[in-house]
Amino acid sequence: MKNIYKIAGGLLLAISIYSCSDNYFDVNTPSNAVPNDQIAMKDVLSPCIKYTMNAQYNVASNIAQVDQHITTVVLDRQGIDNQFLATLDGYWRIVYTQALPNIQVLEDKAKATNSSHYLGIAKVLKAINIGTTTDLYGDIPYSEALMGTEILYPKYDSQQAIYTEVIKLLDESIALLSAPNTSTFTPGGEDLIYGGKTANWVKAAYSFKARFQLHLSKINGSTATANAVLASLSKGFTSNADDFQLKYNSVNINPWYSSQVGLFTGNVFFAISNHFISYMNGSVGGVFPFAAPAVTMDPRLPMLVDMRTYNSSGVTGTQPLLPAGYVGTTNGTGSPSSAKIGTQFFYSRIDSPLIFLSFAETKFIEAEAQFLLAGGTPTTVGSNAAAYAAYLAGITANMDKIGVLATEKNAYVADASISKGAAALELKDIMRQKFIALFLNPETFSDYRRYNFSTNAFKNLKIPVNTDPINNGQWMRRIVYSTNERSANAANYSLNFKPMITPVWWDK
Repeated sequence: MKNIYKIAGGLLLAISIYSCSDNYFDVNTPSNAVPNDQIAMKDVLSPCIKYTMNAQYNVASNIAQVDQHITTVVLDRQGIDNQFLATLDGYWRIVYTQALPNIQVLEDKAKATNSSHYLGIAKVLKAINIGTTTDLYGDIPYSEALMGTEILYPKYDSQQAIYTEVIKLLDESIALLSAPNTSTFTPGGEDLIYGGKTANWVKAAYSFKARFQLHLSKINGSTATANAVLASLSKGFTSNADDFQLKYNSVNINPWYSSQVGLFTGNVFFAISNHFISYMNGSVGGVFPFAAPAVTMDPRLPMLVDMRTYNSSGVTGTQPLLPAGYVGTTNGTGSPSSAKIGTQFFYSRIDSPLIFLSFAETKFIEAEAQFLLAGGTPTTVGSNAAAYAAYLAGITANMDKIGVLATEKNAYVADASISKGAAALELKDIMRQKFIALFLNPETFSDYRRYNFSTNAFKNLKIPVNTDPINNGQWMRRIVYSTNERSANAANYSLNFKPMITPVWWDK
């Protein structure tokens, strides 16, 4: 196999180039690489963002099975759904041969032209790529990974060192983006996330920083972690308008939509997990008014789970009217199911946004941090008013995001099982609502590991059936390095290889 680091180091810009107009998808993809010196920063930024989001989708489509948002409907399959050896080769390839090399080009050009705002954005993108990758794999190539022919077999940097770098990059980006631009080169429409609005990038940097800081609760302790997280969040997202997401259209379509077009041919790979449905149909955590007094389920359930039947001509049935009609698949069984992601649902329409980090998530991060600061644990009951307010705000933000009607949202939040008061708040309440709000987002895997897959924090969570016998009934806690590494960087691969059940540094 080819050495991906040699490819990465020599990559110029063999990528899709987007114009700087708002119609950034209405362009052609060049067939050949373009030399770096012929590429402007505005031409590099769009691909950097696009590849970052491609990586996010790739990991989400795999880790959402571990999270038990979705499950695989392939009988007798030995894959990540039932926790057999998982390498996520596609994700590794996107990060190391597409995202990071192009971000490096952007960073180099920004430094050469003293373009502080482009440089700040490049640092945010680099931080979230390496931060996500180290959360999955642990120690990873970084300091020597993009040096091309100078170093063909890069060492692996420790996860602790990577985390230091992630926080450093985010802090540097905040300083750069908070100050006036130091050149005439200004990000604009080629910024596919915020359209060149640096204030939004600053909020994003603080919000991502809070997410990564929360991961370190086992390392730094609850109080120190909570204080650090809350300090970052105080300057982070303030509404759904701040969400770090990539919008799609009818030409460049949402990847969840494209993965589900098989609904009309019967080639559906994913189904909705029973575990996810149980958190909304009243079987876990209480029942909730919806649409009419006789209907008892979370109003988001029919907006996220497609129970309709299909044939080659399209839809042949309607959604169930009662919560009992929503039945998914148990993870690890590979059983066929009519509970689908769907092509007309919030996360999976043709033009749905792909969300990396949301305002709703930051409110649940805040709720957990306040809960910890008040001395809360997975088994305690009661917290402070700040934790309770953030918990309710997270629910509201998520419902507003996906378009729940105000009457249904208000009825849900007013239910006694939700508006239970600060004195009755439990960690499992916060984590349940965060789990729902993070549908199809891989971040839940980090939450599981931080609390050791505890059913006190995640009610009714069960390890998938038919898991790999080599794991001895233990949960997977990391991804195994790409198979390309095994041949292209064999010595470093062997030196750093660890089984899937081995915790990463911050998980110990």
